[in-house]
Amino acid sequence: ALNAQSRALLMQKLDRTGIATSIAGSLGVAPAVNGSAVNQQAISLPVVGQPAVPVPAVTAPVIPNMAAEFIGSPSECLLLKNMFDPAMETDPDFDLEIQGDVEEECSKYGRVKHIYVDKRSAGFVYLRFESTEAAASAQRAMHMRWFARRLISAIFMKPEDYEAKFKS
Repeated sequence: ALNAQSRALLMQKLDRTGIATSIAGSLGVAPAVNGSAVNQQAISLPVVGQPAVPVPAVTAPVIPNMAAEFIGSPSECLLLKNMFDPAMETDPDFDLEIQGDVEEECSKYGRVKHIYVDKRSAGFVYLRFESTEAAASAQRAMHMRWFARRLISAIFMKPEDYEAKFKS
């Protein structure tokens, strides 16, 4: 019989979309791909009558080192890190899709007054909420959560730093 942890690992092994990866991560199960290490090499699969063609291995989730990252003092301003890799994006308007997804999800915790996706960053999305309580709820929900096979970090920003970045 499978317990919750082994079920999550099985789902993660079978998953190719990142959904089970986010479930496993939320259950405290370290993400693994096909039961092996995070970095996998390309493999060659011979086909009868054809030369061996390299086939890329399953792409592992992107897991930055966030274990000791300071989340800051609660404020109405949040910075989501590692939401995307600009080098991997092919759509010139990818930021609009991410902005819509983040705004839809974060609006569950309170009114989002401002949102900005920095296309030239390491996946940074800046948010300003109507209240510190709303931002704190969103931070708890988003920090160490999986999005598009990437582990998100959600940290508070000082309002003065946020305002300096986004002068109106």
